[in-house]
Amino acid sequence: MNSALKKYNSFEVDATALNFDNPFFFEFFENFESENTKKSYKNDIKQFFNFLKDSVFQIHALSDVKRLHAVTYKKWLTDTGYAPKTINRKMSSVSSFWDYLVEKSQVEFNIFDSIKRPKQVVTKPTNDLSDDQITKIFYVVDRLKSKSKHLHRAVIYLLFTTGIRKSELINLKREDLFNEKGNWFIKIKGKGGKILIKLIPPQTYQVMNEYMSWMTRINREIHPKDWIFQPTRNPSDSGLLTKPLNPKTIDYILKNCCKKAGVTQRISPHSARASYIGSALDNGADLYKVSQDVGHSSVKTTEEYNKRRSKVEDSPTHHLGFLRDNSEN
Repeated sequence: MNSALKKYNSFEVDATALNFDNPFFFEFFENFESENTKKSYKNDIKQFFNFLKDSVFQIHALSDVKRLHAVTYKKWLTDTGYAPKTINRKMSSVSSFWDYLVEKSQVEFNIFDSIKRPKQVVTKPTNDLSDDQITKIFYVVDRLKSKSKHLHRAVIYLLFTTGIRKSELINLKREDLFNEKGNWFIKIKGKGGKILIKLIPPQTYQVMNEYMSWMTRINREIHPKDWIFQPTRNPSDSGLLTKPLNPKTIDYILKNCCKKAGVTQRISPHSARASYIGSALDNGADLYKVSQDVGHSSVKTTEEYNKRRSKVEDSPTHHLGFLRDNSEN
């Protein structure tokens, strides 16, 4: 890319000079309520411009970016090893931005329109755990001796018994936990700004209540506007503890408890979500209701999580009328 920067509405074409604080970007990114979504879009857009910069294309202005470059970018993503689902997301992000550029009269048309997207085949499915494995994890976490045992128990129980995402757990505030007619619920903001109300099993509430009581005993009372899950220590600043947990802390808690329970397969906090869905469906929960409960926009998405093998006795083969009639003769 030519070192000379072309500016359009104070927008700089050179990816190395992208400044997302620039007023040009404000309207585009403010359409997204979730901070995680904004971050994802920014990374995807910057990656595309970095691709243009690092390639041999002679790009001097936005109008120089053609459909050929979008097609080549798609091929580069594939050759780099990105999963189809990730490729679709990245292309969708940049395509949305190009629609914005069209709206602002910076380009004539969206170069990503009509480009065929790869089929979303899951190459590395999230491992869901069996009910027996989860029971072993609960057994281990209930018997922890560490100072942070109350925090670890609450995180593990909430992940597996509600199926919420790691980001949703991290952002929970005390005011999001409420009681209605004797039942306890949490209110979470899911993907796309969806507001979900999740029922908490009595066992999980008891574990969470023990954690919050413990926080009060160590002079860390959790107020309504505070995050429920906070770090118990901060090596860099011991006085700065009223903040949400670091995502890596959630990863550590889960992996450590799984290791102690003898669960050696590749797991992540998303495995708890997959396990929640799989266990519910395996034990007779309605697919549509599970899909609504976890905030999926499509039942097909929920079906992708159900990787447990169907029971032999539940096979439709046993309900074929013509076979039953023949067996009686």
